[in-house]
Amino acid sequence: MTVKELLLHHTKFARVLLCTTLIFIMSVVVGFSRISKNVCIVVDGQTKMINTINNDPKDIIRQAGIKIGTADKYVISTKNIKDGTTITIHRAVPVMVQLNNNTQKIKTTAGNVENLLKNLGYNPLNFYTMPAGNAALSPNMLIRLEPLIDKIIFRESQEPFNTVYQNDDSLPKGETKVVQEGANGIARFMVKEYYKGGKKVDEEILQKSMIKNSVPKVIAKGTYSPQTVVNGEIIPAYSSTMYVEATAYLPTDGSGSGYTATGIEAHHGVVAVDPDVIPYGTRLYIPGYGEAVAADTGGFSGRRIDLCMDSYSEAMSWGRRNVKIYILQ
Repeated sequence: MTVKELLLHHTKFARVLLCTTLIFIMSVVVGFSRISKNVCIVVDGQTKMINTINNDPKDIIRQAGIKIGTADKYVISTKNIKDGTTITIHRAVPVMVQLNNNTQKIKTTAGNVENLLKNLGYNPLNFYTMPAGNAALSPNMLIRLEPLIDKIIFRESQEPFNTVYQNDDSLPKGETKVVQEGANGIARFMVKEYYKGGKKVDEEILQKSMIKNSVPKVIAKGTYSPQTVVNGEIIPAYSSTMYVEATAYLPTDGSGSGYTATGIEAHHGVVAVDPDVIPYGTRLYIPGYGEAVAADTGGFSGRRIDLCMDSYSEAMSWGRRNVKIYILQ
């Protein structure tokens, strides 16, 4: 075999191998693209399942034996046809549109009057429609369109002011003071009004601008609790007062256990009370004694309290006295 014949032989072999490879690749690609899948078709109020190898929705609809008109539309639930895809067919409805005594019969899938006008290239605001824009379309419905006359006007209106509250520790708690009076603002609107037969039927706000901004009303709220001084003692913030007879006792008095009726250890700052008069847990201030909490009870009732002292001498020094106590906040 000559060199020329040898080269020719190798060239033919390479071409055959290339063609075989391409055929194999094409068969694999086609095989993958023609995988069978189940597709759901919704049309005319019914649902139909179909098994198909087609990838074109029109071919699948045709395979299902469903005829669609030129004005009918379909939508698919996925980007591409795959197993589980739903194809929904919307049937076009024949309607008649009357404008300036000219009536045109068309088929549409618009759904309602307003969408129909948009599909026809009309601005719904430029027409008075019968029936109204939100009316659903039905077969052979007559839709009357009457052009509206429009004009541009400018309108001013007040913008109400807001009220702002600010805490002020220079004012007693519960008091308020106006720091700044509020003032309404003025807004200017560019409005497009629509008229039918000389009667206004609609309007559209094109632009809003502020001529004068509103000024908020500012009110100061007092947070200061004025101090009460009794015999040189500063009384903390309180909600009410009460006159009682006050005596003193030691932690070892009574049962001698050193614990109160509420279970806490008796010490200075714990007072015994009649819980029907002063509930347990009430914080008190007793001039000459200081702050205390009602946490114990004694063999008495009514407006009486018994102050726990740290020592016998303190108890004897206190003795028995009538005092004005303060119920703390």
